[in-house]
Amino acid sequence: MLKRVFAILLILSLLLPAYVLSEQQLKGQRPKGHVHEGSVPDCTLLEDAEYFNMLIQKLNESQSHILVSMYIFKTTGSKSNAANKVRDALTAAAKRGVNVKVLLEIEDERSSSLNEENRSTADSLVQGGVNVYFDSPHRRTHVKAVVIDDRYTFIGSHNLTASALQYNKELSLMIDSEEVAKKTAKYIEDMIAETKR
Repeated sequence: MLKRVFAILLILSLLLPAYVLSEQQLKGQRPKGHVHEGSVPDCTLLEDAEYFNMLIQKLNESQSHILVSMYIFKTTGSKSNAANKVRDALTAAAKRGVNVKVLLEIEDERSSSLNEENRSTADSLVQGGVNVYFDSPHRRTHVKAVVIDDRYTFIGSHNLTASALQYNKELSLMIDSEEVAKKTAKYIEDMIAETKR
């Protein structure tokens, strides 16, 4: 029970604007990102490795599309590490006809280890049929989110690395809400659209 209350409070703090608008400012309009009154998303709090287990399950069950925005996706370690299993689940989904898109961070510094990790992962994802995009090197994309089938949104502190998925103290949410999924997907798709300009 305490986990569920905490999860709901955490998601509300993520979705509500960080500022207060007066009624005069709103003039009958709802702030961007507003979740309709009475619609409380179904949230699951995912501590540490629970995130990996739930993410793999939902990736394997995906039917239409997967959208990922990740700061770092590191697959250069052991073939059996959790990040490689996520990569394999994404390519398996693409091979069964799921539309998979991944947006990764790239830094301005050409010799960055983050750039090397994300480029290496991108190469293997592309070989597996995944569409991969890099953000602008002039703007950091620190978003760590996965949207599956316009229903499930994974959001929180987890990067796709063995450390984050297996060893670190991390905290994320899985939100079962079409409304949240569609808004999150639009945010990520808008960032992808900017990479094509």
